[in-house]
Amino acid sequence: MEGVPKEQKWNFEAAMFFGIWGYVLIALPFLFMSIMKSREKKEIFHNQTFEIATIDGVEEKYHTKTGTLYLRFHYHYQHKNRLFREDIDYKYKRYFVEFTGHKRELIKHKKFPVILSSKDPSKHRVLIFWSDFSKYNLPFPDSLKWSEKLFYNK
Repeated sequence: MEGVPKEQKWNFEAAMFFGIWGYVLIALPFLFMSIMKSREKKEIFHNQTFEIATIDGVEEKYHTKTGTLYLRFHYHYQHKNRLFREDIDYKYKRYFVEFTGHKRELIKHKKFPVILSSKDPSKHRVLIFWSDFSKYNLPFPDSLKWSEKLFYNK
C-alpha cells in the first residue's frame, strides 16, 4: 500500500482484523448449532425407535426478529414410562393454507409418530409432514393422508 500514510494503513488493517474476527464470532454459534443438529439427527437415525405423540394444542407465534409467522405444535409422548412434553415450530406460509382456529381444534388429540434415539429419548423428532419423514428416509404413511387435507386445503 504505497502512497498511503502509515496512520491510515494501520486503521485499515485494524478494521480488516476486527471485521474478519467479528464475522467469525458471529458465525460460530450458528456453526455450533448446525453441528449439534447433525449429531442429533445421526444419533436418532442409528438408534431409532418409534413412539406415538399426541398433539395437545396449536398456537400462532410471531417471530419479531424475522417477521415470520409460525405455528407452534405442543405435543407429548411417552417412552419407557417417562413422559416428554415438547413443542415444534413450523413456518405458516410454507406448510399451511388458511389454518384457522377451527382446524386447530380438529388437530388437537390427533396422533403422530415420533422417531427418537433409544439411547437418549429426549433426542427426537415428531413426524407430521412429508418433509419430516423424508429427512429420515421414511415413507409417508397412508394412515396420515387425512392430515394433508387438513393442512393444505382451504
